[in-house]
Amino acid sequence: MTDIGEERSLSDGVLGDGPLDGGSLGPLGPSAWPRPEHQLIVALARPELTPADRATIRAFLTEHRADLEWGEFIDQAARHQVLPIVARQLTRHRLTHSEDGKPLIPYRWIYSDVYEGSRRRNEMLAKEYALVLRTLNDSGLEYLIRKGPVLGEHVYHDPALRRISNLDVFMRRDDYPTWEKLAAGLGLQMGELSADGSSIVPFDRRTVLYWRMNLTNTSLPYARLGDRDVVESYLVSTMFSLFQPMLGIKDDAEDFLTRSIPTTLYGEPSRMLHPSDQMLDSLIQIHLRATLFYYIESGKDLLVRNFLDLAHLIRQAPPDYLDGLRERVAQFGVERSAFYSLHHTRLLYPEVVSAEAVEAFRPEDTGYLDEYGGFDGGRFVWQRSFAERLFDRRRIEEVAGRSQVPGPRSMV
Repeated sequence: MTDIGEERSLSDGVLGDGPLDGGSLGPLGPSAWPRPEHQLIVALARPELTPADRATIRAFLTEHRADLEWGEFIDQAARHQVLPIVARQLTRHRLTHSEDGKPLIPYRWIYSDVYEGSRRRNEMLAKEYALVLRTLNDSGLEYLIRKGPVLGEHVYHDPALRRISNLDVFMRRDDYPTWEKLAAGLGLQMGELSADGSSIVPFDRRTVLYWRMNLTNTSLPYARLGDRDVVESYLVSTMFSLFQPMLGIKDDAEDFLTRSIPTTLYGEPSRMLHPSDQMLDSLIQIHLRATLFYYIESGKDLLVRNFLDLAHLIRQAPPDYLDGLRERVAQFGVERSAFYSLHHTRLLYPEVVSAEAVEAFRPEDTGYLDEYGGFDGGRFVWQRSFAERLFDRRRIEEVAGRSQVPGPRSMV
């Protein structure tokens, strides 16, 4: 296993052979990414760039700058929700210029503006969500915060690098009526942004009933109108279980709340998942999102950002993190999700995810790695590899089924 403090470079098995020379692509092989723009995104969207990494990227840009389609590069980096971190890597390390100061990338200002815009947006969200946390604290309701806000502040250690959308509040199901009253007092209502962005409109009755009857681990989001120029709407989601109902795992709120740890979020005292449970949550979410029709239809089934989240969590974990993770994975019987997520994250970040970590959860049958629709009750097989699908925005055309879940795909 790679020690947390040990520096590995892209030339040690992350990029290489092909547009970014300097080694092999590790588990993916030398011709993994169909286009050099995609390989460059993977090279930049990393927890850390070593000096060797930066030299490799700059050499590639120097040699191939005339061959790259920058529209495709920006589109895919935004699509995979890593444009802020890609922008920061380019500007912080001045990879936009060659060693002799010549421009390598057109319109450098785009990347500095993206980073500053992300920072400004997240600062506005922080002010709003701090008020929600203060209200929760004053009410005495027990809760913890999941995913984006916690990852941005305590895992990425730069709130601008990870674009935040909603505040994800985990609580006991019995406390939900209390939350409904608090939400009303905060001006939040269950609904979504209207087509013209001028108001929050309630979800239709069919959507409300479906979510209430079938998606019992969560509720539809609450929203409040924001500043159209920066934040169109503020969103707060509530969850009562980390597990989708189709997994057949009983409500687990008491377990995760008891194990949660104190933290400060947006300047307010709060609580977050235990580190092992943060990783468990990420493992489950990657597998579900990659295979559920609901997420495939939104184009958010495969996001580099989701794999990067897990890589960040592993990178800052203690060397013996696997012991606690094994225990939690076994407790809930989610070994298949653990192996699926670690296997695919290692394809992108072999310098972070060790072979030992992947092998710790290997099931007897790994054929499901290329399947989707299993959580929807079907069993379909992708006809192309993970690397071919990852950046193909038209992969939905291959999908053999449709989601039966009504509701907004823009909020997932």
